[in-house]
Amino acid sequence: MEKGKEIFTGEASEGDCGISNDGKNYDISFDRSEVRILLCDSNVDSSEELSTLLRRCSYQVTAVSSSRDAIHALHTEGSVDIILAEVLDLPMEESMKLLNHIMPRNELRHIPVIMFSTHDEVSVVLKFLELGAKDYILKPLRVNEVALLWTHTWRRRHKEWQRKLKKEEQIEEEQLANPPG
Repeated sequence: MEKGKEIFTGEASEGDCGISNDGKNYDISFDRSEVRILLCDSNVDSSEELSTLLRRCSYQVTAVSSSRDAIHALHTEGSVDIILAEVLDLPMEESMKLLNHIMPRNELRHIPVIMFSTHDEVSVVLKFLELGAKDYILKPLRVNEVALLWTHTWRRRHKEWQRKLKKEEQIEEEQLANPPG
């Protein structure tokens, strides 16, 4: 692979994916093996390399090569926790098409879409964040960035849990304020 085209930096092997550069383990008892990632990258070599890294970090990975295939997978493969989509190798319009398909749909918009690219132009990054991407990671990806992708799923699940808890508390308060009989 050409210099500057690496998909990630660092070493990845079983067990080292929860360690950050400062040596602390931030894995907070979250089982990454339950996290399903839809990887969308039109470059076969980088897709295989990133798929391997994701699997070494215990993620479940479905890899596709286009926005069209990603949209199809979203509707046929079952649930997905994170979408990881490359901007440069997918034509930018293709990446935008993926976000434009996901964001208006209630059943899909909760899925964090994380874009990755060698493009570091502020206007490009902002465009994708404005369209609904939750994060934008610059290539080469670092092992600890890949290892911590689960935090996007954890945040979403934590927010859902907080909403459910708040709703249950409101129901309980209403029942106490208005006892039956």
